[in-house]
Parts: sequence; C-alpha cells; structure tokens
Amino acid sequence: MLGCVNEKLIENLKNKEAAAMRRIMYTNHRRMLVMEEKVLCDLEKFEKCAADRDHDKKKAVAEVDQLRKKLETADDEAIARYKVSAEYKGNLHMYGAEYLKAAIKMTKEWLVDDHSEIDPDEFDRYLRKRRATDLAAQKVKVTNHGGVGSQLAGSLDN
Repeated sequence: MLGCVNEKLIENLKNKEAAAMRRIMYTNHRRMLVMEEKVLCDLEKFEKCAADRDHDKKKAVAEVDQLRKKLETADDEAIARYKVSAEYKGNLHMYGAEYLKAAIKMTKEWLVDDHSEIDPDEFDRYLRKRRATDLAAQKVKVTNHGGVGSQLAGSLDN
C-alpha cells in the first residue's frame, strides 16, 4: 500500500510539474505574441510616417513646379505692373538695404539710358568717391562732437 501511495504522490507531482511547465510555456508564448504585436505596430507606424513624409515631399515639389510654371508663363506686362505697384515697393522695403541697392541701380540705369553722355563706370567711381567723403565727414562729425549722443544733440541744433 505504501508503494501505491508513493507512486500516486510521484505521479501527482509530475502532473503538477507538467501543469506548471505548461503555464510557463503559455505565459512565454503570450509574451512573445505581445512583443510581436508591438514590433508589427511600430513597423506600421514607421511605414505610415515614411509614407506621410513622401506625400509631403511630393506635395512640396508639386507646389514648387506649379510656381515655376506660373513664373515661366507670366506675362511681362503683368510683371512690369507688379514692379510699379506699391506691393512691390513694400516687398523691396522689407529687405532693407536690398531696397536701397535696387533703387540706386534703377536710378543709375535710368540716368545712363536717358543721358547717353554719362559713362556707367565713371558714374560708379563718382558714387564710391561720394560714399567715401560722406563716411569721412561722419567720422569727423562724431570725433568733433565726442560721440553719438553729442552727435544727436548737435543734429537737433541744426
């Protein structure tokens, strides 16, 4: 009888061990499935982001191409009207010094076109000389008045 009890205990232990192993294997299997789902979800997100970036890039390229086509087909007269408009002058003014450079260049071109006796190179030399004398005069004025504050006070007197 004792042998029969021992055999039942051993068999019972084996069954419990087998059940525990099955639970461990099932748990590990579930963990693997969850990890696989996470990896697949991450891959799907990555593919979606890549597709969105490609779509945005294609959209940007299409917009640039569309603008290029508009510029290529733009009527010269419409461009000239835009350049005369206040919007164009405002846009030029936003760029600060670029506005002044454009104005000087347009004035120079206008002078040279209207007065053929003016040599463009000589005119450039004259502008450089004038700019140098203006800068020198400003330096002298600043040193005579002792600084910017004094210069401003002196300019208010004039």
